[in-house]
Order: sequence, then structure tokens, then C-alpha cells
Amino acid sequence: NSPWEHHILFKLRPGIDRNRRLDLKVDWENLQRPGLSPDYMHERYERMDLAYERSDWIPTAGARALIRNNGPLLAYIAGEAGRFTSRDHNFFAGETIEKQIIVINNSRVTVSCDYSWSLDLPRPVVGQSKITVETGRQVRIPVRFALPAQVEPGAYKLRAKVVFGTGEIQEDEFVVHVLARRAPRRVTARIVLFDPEGQTAELLRNRGVRYETVDAGADLRAYEVLIVGKGALTVDSPAPEIGRVRDGLKVIVFEQTTEVLEKRLGFRVAEYGLRNVFPRVPDHRALTGLKSEHLTDWHGEATILDPRLKYELSPKFNSAPAVTWCGIPVSRAWRCGCRGNVASVLIEKPACGDFLSIVDGGFSLQYSTLLEYRHGAGMVLFCQMDVTGRTKRDPAAEMLFDNILEYVSAWKPAPRRDVLYAGEPKGRAHMAAAGFRPGSYDGGQIKADHLLIAGPGSKSLAAHRESVAEFLKAGGHLLAIGLTQEDADALLGSGFSIKPAEHINAYFDPPRTDSLLVGVGPADVHNRDPRTIPLVSAGAETVGNGVLAVARAANVVFCQLAPWQFEYENNFGLKRTFRRSSVLVTRLLGNLGAAGETPLLSRVSTPVRSSEPGRWLSGLYLDEPQEWDDPYRFFRW
Repeated sequence: NSPWEHHILFKLRPGIDRNRRLDLKVDWENLQRPGLSPDYMHERYERMDLAYERSDWIPTAGARALIRNNGPLLAYIAGEAGRFTSRDHNFFAGETIEKQIIVINNSRVTVSCDYSWSLDLPRPVVGQSKITVETGRQVRIPVRFALPAQVEPGAYKLRAKVVFGTGEIQEDEFVVHVLARRAPRRVTARIVLFDPEGQTAELLRNRGVRYETVDAGADLRAYEVLIVGKGALTVDSPAPEIGRVRDGLKVIVFEQTTEVLEKRLGFRVAEYGLRNVFPRVPDHRALTGLKSEHLTDWHGEATILDPRLKYELSPKFNSAPAVTWCGIPVSRAWRCGCRGNVASVLIEKPACGDFLSIVDGGFSLQYSTLLEYRHGAGMVLFCQMDVTGRTKRDPAAEMLFDNILEYVSAWKPAPRRDVLYAGEPKGRAHMAAAGFRPGSYDGGQIKADHLLIAGPGSKSLAAHRESVAEFLKAGGHLLAIGLTQEDADALLGSGFSIKPAEHINAYFDPPRTDSLLVGVGPADVHNRDPRTIPLVSAGAETVGNGVLAVARAANVVFCQLAPWQFEYENNFGLKRTFRRSSVLVTRLLGNLGAAGETPLLSRVSTPVRSSEPGRWLSGLYLDEPQEWDDPYRFFRW
């Protein structure tokens, strides 16, 4: 009933003559009375309780949901006994499904009803009966059955229908996902495990993976893969030296705590239990057999976080709960349980170094729950997906765990390219701050194994257009950032059309692993300060509205957002756009072969000293965190 929510719950019906003038009949007999006596109505405030007739307003999906679930009678499919709020839906063939049909009678009389349910397998599984529900009571009907051992993988609907004695009929449905069970493939790489807590070791044994264990002082030269177990790192304890990543060592870091990720490694993180995440690289080998719908509402509870939030009541925030984020006190809402979480401690995507986000989640999809860091001839894969130590096993979590081991064991480095930069000086300074150390290109021949970054102002290289063309023909790569038509003509010839237009956002499907845009998403090109920028309109395969584009006949990528042009010091609203466009450019550089440096490897191995400044202040991000950068502040509204 809140007027603040009328616009959410009701909308005008199609075809209404909006803001029409309505002349009113003059009531001469009652004209002399307190209040207004309008002659007509026009340009009314369009809200359901103030404008037009009630019949002119129709409920939105939100209002229909409220009406459906807040009537005198309610019947719906719920989770199993003892966990009626659970939404687990992933199962292997042959496993047992347990749900409930809950019938609530909030009317003034006892009601009887006939109920039935079915799962739409090729040979449907069905059940039916009758019940009576007293007023003010509820009945929970168990639904328990085993999936056939040979059922094909796919999505199947569990449907329930309840016919009340009043004549009212209610229906509900729940989608069950059956996944293909497969035996873990034999991993031939020599694996070593650092796991003081032991939860990852247990999972490895259950999955039949052979490994050796080491302590923090181990020499890793004889091993190909190091696994850092769940919760294995602390802020001040020793850990294995992983500098050999530069020479080809591969590391898997399973779930770590907020304190470790922030204070030891220098990531910005959020403790926010996600029950759904989204593949940023859908065809990535770590996601083999998994789709977006499988990465939601997992069985049981995640255990990397306590079920209750640890907080202090802050006088600054009128006694609201508060925690410390990046050394800053910030307000928080309470936390109650980790049921169904697929990821609980989220890493904000870094703007420095070669990080590939495989799975995204959280506010503005700015967090990664499966993050690959490439350095030299090796890599580190951070898995913050809650695959380890769950209170109940989930098929998708098991498949993801197996996929990660297989992917990392077989991973090979891609060729790296030295970076040259041409364009306005601010662009080169930005690249250097992000860890890429570009050289300057002022003209002349370019080696084919280089990457040229062309920023705004590249038209000064018009005399060297033939050298650039030969470089691209020989297999060189080029990243064009914020080029105008004049810049593009001078540097690349007249084959591309670039027109100025307003840019706010763009939608496109997640690029595949063989794309030069892999790891990039629509949120990365969302501009919170609508402005006119040069957009690619022809001559290349455009993405969205042309804010990104890839040349058809050469390894040329256009990125029309230049992060350093979003100067947020005097306009805080630009800061998020600066951060996201910085992540965008860094990812494109990695895709094109540039190697970025960060202090991450040394941080993994080096405990935090009490005297050093917060590691989250430098090395992985290009801006200094402030309170308003935290999207999970609690405003008590």
C-alpha cells in the first residue's frame, strides 16, 4: 500500500489516452463549500491512487506475485523437510529428489483440497491425494522419488496442482536440472597440495585425484601444479614460495577468507552470499558441461563464512552493523545463513595485470568468483566458488571441481608480445600504471611479435601508415583506443567508419574463448556519464553500438572508451566508469598478448607485516578505495 511502490506494482493499460483533458460538470448547488472545485483535470501526476480510473491500471509482474502469494489460500512447491526455503535443483541420474508441497489456509474456514504433482520425464513420475487444512494452519506434503538411472541430462519441470473446495485452483512449477555424471578424467600432472585445514584434501581423495602434500617451506621445482586448499592461507602465516609461476608452475587457490584476500593478497572483496553467478566465458574448459542455470542455488550450505555476520554496532551509522572494508568502516545489513550459496567471498576484478574472469557475479557483475591470473609461463586460478566443504554435495560443484583440475593441469601459456604505445601521454601513463610498461612508438618498422596500442592523437603517425600496415599483415596486433575518424584514417587507412554518437550502454552475448574480446561484458562498457564518443559503424565487426569492434582481416581491436578520459576527481559518479573501463582495457591487452606485472605472486608467499600499509591500496587497482566505492553499504531504508 506504500505510494512509493505504486510505480513498481501498477502500470497503465495499453491504449489509454494519457493526460487527456477531462472537463468536469459544475456542481452549482455545492459550489460554496471548503476545498477546490476544479473545472477540469489535465496533466495529472500519473500514479495509481491519483490518476485516471482504477480500471485503467493493470498489475505488473511484481503485483501479480504479491497477489498470488498473499491471498487467504496458498499452495506452492518448497524445499525438503527441515529446509523448506532451499531451492536446490541439480541432480545426477539415479539420485533421489526431495521436495514438499506446502498448503497454507489463512482463510476463516477449514478447506479441503485435491492435489497432484508430476515430473515431466519421458515416463512421468506422478502422485496425488486429498487433504484437509484447518483455518490458520498449514500442511506440508512430502514429495520424494528417485530419478531413473538412465534419464537423459536436461531440464525437467516438477509441477503441482491444488484444487481447493472453494473452487480456487493454484498451480506451481519447479525446474529440476539433471546433469551428466562422468568419472573424473585421470590427471597426469604431478600435483602437490598445501592444505593445513584438510577440507580440500578430503575432496581430492573423494574424487580419486593423486597428490602429494607439502608444508610452507617446500621446494616446488619437481611439481607441475600446486593446490592451495580452502582456508589454507592466513594473514601472518608462511606459505609456499610460488615465484616459479613465471617459469611454468600452475597454481589453484581454492576458497580463501576475506581477511586473506584483502589484507594479504591485496584484492578488494565483498562478503555477499551469491546464489547465482554468470559465466563470462561460457565455453571455457573449466565450465565444461555447465551452463548458467547450473550455477545457482546449490545443495546445502557454504562454509567459508560463518552463518552470522561478524560486526560492531557503529555510532557513526546510528548503531547499524558495521564492518571494515579496505580499512574503511562501512555499514552492512545482517547475514542469516549461507544456504544455497554458490559463492560467498567475491573478488573485485583487478584493473592491473592479466586477469581473466571466467565467472561473474554481484553488483554490476564487477566481481569474479573464478579468476585466472596469467604471469610469465604459468598461471594462478582463484576459485571462490563454494565447491569445498559444503554441508551437502552438489553435482555442479563436483563437476566444476573436476573441470578446474583438468583445465589447469593441461593449461599451456600463449605467446607474449612486447607493447608499444602511440597517442596522448595520459594513455601511456595509464598503461604503465596497470603494469604493462609500454615502449613509445614514434614511427618506423614494428616487429610482428609486438602489440601496438594506438590512443587518441594517433593521427600524428600518418606518415608511418605503410609501416603499420606491414606490421599487421605480418601478424602484428593492434589495440585502438578512443580513435576518431581522423585518427583511424591516418593510421589504418580509409577502411573504417567511425561516427560520434551518444554512448550509455550496449548489450552483447559473452564472447567465446577464441575471440579477442573474451572476458569482456556489457557492464564493462556501461557509461554512467552519457557523452558523445566516436563509435565504430562500419569496416569491422561491431559489438553493441560500436563501442567495441574487431577488424575482419587483421588482429585489430577497437575500444572506444578511454579510461583516462573519465576524470572522476571532481565528479565521483565517473569513478565506477573509470574502474570498469580500466578493467576492460586491461582484459583486451591480455587477450592481445600483453604481459602485465603485479605483486601478487610475492604476496601469496609473504606474510603481512604489521608496519606495512594496506596491500589493497596498490598493485591491483588504479584508484584508492573510498567508502562510497562499496556497493553493499546498508542505508537502512
